[in-house]
Amino acid sequence: MRKISLILSASFFLLAPGFSETIIDSSWVLSLWAQEGHRISYSPLVDAILIANRALFNYSINAHSAPGNLSYWVHDNYIYNLQFGRPHWCISTLASTNPYIGFGAALGYKAIAQRCVGWFTGNWEDPVNIGPDTAGVFMNIPLQLQDGNILFIALTVDSIIYFTRSPDLQIEIAHGKVADNFFWGADVNNGIVYVFYYDESANVYYRTTVDGINWSPEQAWTIVWPNPYPNNIIGFVQMAVTDAGNPLLVFDNWNGDDYNNGLYPWHSKVYVSYQSGQPCIEVSSTFGAPDTECIYPTIATGGNYAAVLYCMPRNNEPDALNWWDFYVVWSSDNGQTWGTPINYTGSLTNRPGLPQLAKRIDTLRNRAYYIYAIDMVRNIDPLWNVWISGDYDPIYIYFDYAQYTGIEEGEKLRAEGKELKLMVLPNVIRDYAQIQCAIPERQRISLNLYDIIGRKVKTIAQGTIEPGVYSYRLDSSNLMSGIYFLILSGVEDRKVQKVLILR
Repeated sequence: MRKISLILSASFFLLAPGFSETIIDSSWVLSLWAQEGHRISYSPLVDAILIANRALFNYSINAHSAPGNLSYWVHDNYIYNLQFGRPHWCISTLASTNPYIGFGAALGYKAIAQRCVGWFTGNWEDPVNIGPDTAGVFMNIPLQLQDGNILFIALTVDSIIYFTRSPDLQIEIAHGKVADNFFWGADVNNGIVYVFYYDESANVYYRTTVDGINWSPEQAWTIVWPNPYPNNIIGFVQMAVTDAGNPLLVFDNWNGDDYNNGLYPWHSKVYVSYQSGQPCIEVSSTFGAPDTECIYPTIATGGNYAAVLYCMPRNNEPDALNWWDFYVVWSSDNGQTWGTPINYTGSLTNRPGLPQLAKRIDTLRNRAYYIYAIDMVRNIDPLWNVWISGDYDPIYIYFDYAQYTGIEEGEKLRAEGKELKLMVLPNVIRDYAQIQCAIPERQRISLNLYDIIGRKVKTIAQGTIEPGVYSYRLDSSNLMSGIYFLILSGVEDRKVQKVLILR
């Protein structure tokens, strides 16, 4: 995977066709902390991406947007300049017919919101205090309703409240309380807003609204809790609603014995609850590591698809400064069955962390967009940095996407036996393709593309990697039509795959 090694301060720059992974901004690690808030959004309505974060040096807010084809990025820096004090607990974002952001401000913990008039215009209006000064808001999540009004789900220390405003944010339509419980997540799709929460006994509930004024009574969502460990607890939670209007809840279940005894990393698994009263589905099944630490899940939906991205230690060893890799697992039937997890970061040389998927999948291109953090000071786990160490180093924020290529094909590729395995989809390539490699044991590998007369035209991956299935993206936009050969070489094995590139 490729990177841009320079933070660009200009407001606009072009990307080569097919380019994905890039540095978006620099920030404090708290900008991506708490995945319930969603700092990245994708809107199928306007085919646009929006990312917001707290800036590194002065705590102002920066916003970054791009069309779905990633042909360019627009960087709107300093759109909020501390008019209501330091933005608190990071920024929540919404991609809609207009870009919106919401956050809590440190002066009185006010609920603050901003709107940009038009996409890619840089015309961010002045911030608006949308709630009472005594609200105590530290997170403020904007969701657009069917009638165009904006519903803000705001979190305080002890409750979940809401504010409904006109599209220009100037008129208050309604406000009130959703619940006095722990926040699980909120999402709107197909016109219905769901807000999920849970109590101290891990009983899960939700309420819905379509207009931001009238709310349904509290309803129970019965989770059939998995029992993989003698004393399990909930770790990180998130949810998204499918295009058919069905909620999917994702969470990681920790070994409470590990947690109470101070052992780290804790054994943990990632599960999806796709229907109230039905057994949860484990989506973190990994190759030869049934009791590893799989945490920090984030979920996306679109069409009939769903995707879960979660973190797993690269070496599966008890290391407080884990080297996380990101695994993405896909469903093509709205979360009822899931494919094989695929490693998307096996070739990175810096420790990534704090990933967040945009809640909507780009079904035009079969992509799930996400952002993540890499520490700018030390090569350590960004999650450990914010969660346990308290050092709060500055971070780079990266953008990338996971590509869906078909559950059936992905399930055939497994890191079993002694042989390397290689697969490319699609095999007739017009712009890009996804390459999957199954590596059965730790070894040094190289993955190269050669033309028909044997000249190496592209190095896709090389280095020593752990066992597993890895995914790499082949960008063929600068290659001529013709027959090429992908060659995956290991210590004692070699696999060759013929591919056809057509323009």
